[in-house]
Amino acid sequence: MLRFIAILFVLFLGACGQTDLEQSQGHTNRQDVMNMGLENRPSPAGENPRSIERVGDTWGQKEDRNQIREAAHTIEGVEVERIIIQANDAWVTVSATEDLTEEEKQEWIDNVKETIQNAVPDYNVTVKVQS
Repeated sequence: MLRFIAILFVLFLGACGQTDLEQSQGHTNRQDVMNMGLENRPSPAGENPRSIERVGDTWGQKEDRNQIREAAHTIEGVEVERIIIQANDAWVTVSATEDLTEEEKQEWIDNVKETIQNAVPDYNVTVKVQS
């Protein structure tokens, strides 16, 4: 008899604990799970700025070329002649508006390269000065 009362007591406590547990942790139904990936207010273009419809506007080689050109033009006396991008490499051909000695030319190239790499760190930049 004592065993029977102990078993009923354990079952009663277990059933009470389950009810409290469900209330404290919430309840997820199938519709909640299906709605987890949906946006609250979906828009036709989506929220991702790197979406395939926006290539060239916010990312891609065209935008990277523009960033390289703008970074190089921040240095006084630099004219960008050509930008070639292939995989992780960017070759930038520039011309100087003034005559430079070999030592000044190398310092100037390093300055241009550093400025471009700071603007577009994804590429291994090589700078060539056109005579």
